[in-house]
Amino acid sequence: MAAPLTSWERLTAVATLGTGRAPLPAEGLWPDPALEQGDVVPESALLRAAAATYIWNLAGQRAVAQATAVAAADFARGDPATDVSEPAAWRLARMINGDYKDLIPHWFTLATENGRTLPPHWLPVVLEALTPAARNEFAAVLGPAAQWLASRNRKWALRATTQAPSEERWNTGTLEERRAELKAQRAADPALARAWLQSTWTTDPPEAREEFLQTLLIGLSADDETFLEAALDDKRKGVRLAAAECLSRLPQSAHGGRNLARLEPLLVFEDKKGGLFGGLRKRKLEVQLPSAVDKAATRDGIEAKPPAHRKIGERVFWLTQMIAMTPPTHWNTRFGCDAATFIEAALATEYASELLTALSSAVARHPDREWISALSTAWLNSTDDVQTISQSLAALLLVAPDEHRLPLLEAQLRELGSHRFDIVFGVLQMIDLRWSPAATQLALDGLAASVRADRQQWARARNTLDSWARRCDIGVAQRLVPPMLNACGENSSWRNALEQLNDIVEFRVAMNQELRRDG
Repeated sequence: MAAPLTSWERLTAVATLGTGRAPLPAEGLWPDPALEQGDVVPESALLRAAAATYIWNLAGQRAVAQATAVAAADFARGDPATDVSEPAAWRLARMINGDYKDLIPHWFTLATENGRTLPPHWLPVVLEALTPAARNEFAAVLGPAAQWLASRNRKWALRATTQAPSEERWNTGTLEERRAELKAQRAADPALARAWLQSTWTTDPPEAREEFLQTLLIGLSADDETFLEAALDDKRKGVRLAAAECLSRLPQSAHGGRNLARLEPLLVFEDKKGGLFGGLRKRKLEVQLPSAVDKAATRDGIEAKPPAHRKIGERVFWLTQMIAMTPPTHWNTRFGCDAATFIEAALATEYASELLTALSSAVARHPDREWISALSTAWLNSTDDVQTISQSLAALLLVAPDEHRLPLLEAQLRELGSHRFDIVFGVLQMIDLRWSPAATQLALDGLAASVRADRQQWARARNTLDSWARRCDIGVAQRLVPPMLNACGENSSWRNALEQLNDIVEFRVAMNQELRRDG
């Protein structure tokens, strides 16, 4: 059954049709019957009701007349000393209204880092603009007063920062709410979250089971294996693949053992040669393609048909899926070699590109610093198309350990330099990472060289460098971008994009100054 219309939806329906065709509803026109005014022409009544409803929604829901006044203790006002300044709040309002809207998360991140909270008089505007996920993510900046307001307006629902996962909400919430509860419980107590999932598994719809299984990647352990094995027999393909994805990250599981039993006979790496010059001879990797995939392999997540967009033979596709499920460090142990040696041998086979992609997928499931570095080097030297190389380098950055990510990006930028700016540009567009000063210097040096060498006649889109402007180190960018812009001719194809880059950097500089603790 459809949900009843809200007062605003009823007003909108009347406004759309016109008061001449749609009479004003007898009930539900005003947010509170006490506000209703008699002897008013329909058009004026509609406009006054709309204005009252809009203000009502912004202010939060008023208590009923019989209720006692709200005690001061019920309204938890944060420390005014931590309030963001009025200029900073007005800058947020500008972004909410469309000015550099993509920087809203960055504004909240800076406010969080500086221990800032929004003054209460700004909360209705901000709560109305933020998505439910953003309200919960930035609850610390919204402060305790936001909790009070949200309790009086359901549209501004906000999870309490100290609120523990609730089995009641898990059982009665919407799909999105249940998934959020399961994720929160999985992070707090993986075993209890799995018990929740098992308790409703047979009655949950297929699409819900698929989404819920993906949350098991949080805190995944051998304790989940029995449940995941059973899910491999689900009627819905998406559920089976989600279960196989989880199991592929448990190399000691029965699933991992079955995969290795199929794969190991297909790869043979020559032993090291003895003698004086044996160590100088490169070892050869022999690859045999699987002849078929049986029902057991399909159950384990090996798909029989490659996607339509991939130009790859079926048998090679089967092999690469098996390799992608196997921890790459397995080859170090089995063949007594390091990552670079095995990759070099793989690239010498007739399936070089396919094996490189498969090993990269394996590292995404089983991150290992040595393998990430070796695969990054291999992709930097690859002759594949620009998009494939850029996507692969960005994917490696995403799975690299936090402390290794920026050094790896800097190494990639140094290797590519200005001679492969097309790859640099692709990588930096895809990796959502705050750049270090060194990475910013390397990226902008490469950009400057590309701008000088570019002779194309058509203009670059103005937002071409927006993602750079959001992620770069503003100290370095503030120093390097203006001279680059000044040296750029009026007719340069990069002119508009560089102006936008400079504008966003200046906007971020002002934002940082307004949100600093000493600001």
